[in-house]
Amino acid sequence: MLVDTPVEISADCSVDEFREAGKTFRVAIHSFSERDAEAATLVDGLRKIVRSEMAMMPSPDFEHYTFIFHFAPDVSLGDGMEHFNSTDIVIRGSPADGLVEALETAAHEFFHLWNVKRLRPQSLGPFDYTHETYTRSLWFAEGVTSYYAYVHLLRAGLWSRQEFLKRLAEEIRQLESEPGRKLMSAESSSFNAWFYDRSPQMQETNFANATISYYNKGLLLGMLLDLEIRSRTGGRKSLDDVMRAMVQKFYEGGNSSYYARGRTYEEKDIVETGNEVSGADFASFFEKYVEGTDPLPYATTLAAAGLELRATVPPGAAPSLGALTQREARGLKIVAIRPGSGADRGGLSRDDVLTAADDLSLATAALDERLKIYPAGAQVPFTVIRHGKEERITVALDPPPNSYSIEELPRATPEQVNIRELWLGK
Repeated sequence: MLVDTPVEISADCSVDEFREAGKTFRVAIHSFSERDAEAATLVDGLRKIVRSEMAMMPSPDFEHYTFIFHFAPDVSLGDGMEHFNSTDIVIRGSPADGLVEALETAAHEFFHLWNVKRLRPQSLGPFDYTHETYTRSLWFAEGVTSYYAYVHLLRAGLWSRQEFLKRLAEEIRQLESEPGRKLMSAESSSFNAWFYDRSPQMQETNFANATISYYNKGLLLGMLLDLEIRSRTGGRKSLDDVMRAMVQKFYEGGNSSYYARGRTYEEKDIVETGNEVSGADFASFFEKYVEGTDPLPYATTLAAAGLELRATVPPGAAPSLGALTQREARGLKIVAIRPGSGADRGGLSRDDVLTAADDLSLATAALDERLKIYPAGAQVPFTVIRHGKEERITVALDPPPNSYSIEELPRATPEQVNIRELWLGK
């Protein structure tokens, strides 16, 4: 247990405490700024998240749980790590400007109390810290946890319906913009995490075009599974029931383990539990969308809840070159090219440096700003430095990428409205 229990000794760490459902919760805040009013807002938000998640899941077997927050202005990005009875969260900035991120991260990490720390995939414990640990279930362990973070931010009243649907639509935009969605399954993304998930790469890779995030796709699979179960059972059951059943089956009803009771689950156990709870057969769903790379069934699944996914081009959006770039002194260096894009068709290559578009300098200007003046399909000459030599390469620009929104169907049936209201809350 010691390796799963973070310890911090600090002279300037404030500690707040509250009680919920008979349990004690401590909130430790370490910040380089003066304690401000947002600290109290953070504690109040945490109380709402805890109340919502504990109302859904079986009562956890601890007496106290600790949230440890580090607010620091000099970190490149935030992060969070779940532990058996605590979480350690790093947020860039102060409690004032990092409040929203802190609550969203805490909603994710606290749900790990059940999903991962007690409901554990095979291979995720007991650990051998001298070797990598491979599992095909991170889409469920992390992605579905991300989905429930969104769900409980809604249920706790910290998000509106509109914000919840907006965030889900943004997750759809993210996945649909990834070329790797056609190549890598949710299971493969989980299994290969050791190779690309914040791992340093000592050679060039094509990860930008060949991988997806198990957080992102797993979240969307959680949404679709939840709505599919609600639809197939007429609103009588949901993914909530599957999560509770799995905790009861594999944690509360299992054998003892190295530091906690319970036994691990395999991929097939998720399918079987879903089938048992819903009385439906989800084998095909998992074969297509978890093990496979079929396009996700947004339209039919959302329609069952009286919702539709709308794809639109944002007003004033710039046409797309189809390349990922990073800025350097001379202009924009290409780090990846989307297969089949204008950049690909026009002959641009990785490591090309774009110094101008139609003789307009890219030394300081953003690419989108330069391309806004052109319509999709326009032939734009780029000045390119390749292998130390300057060249001119003309590219036909692609249409701007879509943005997405999830909207209510204007003529939804009573059955569809019922599913929607049960999902979003009345």
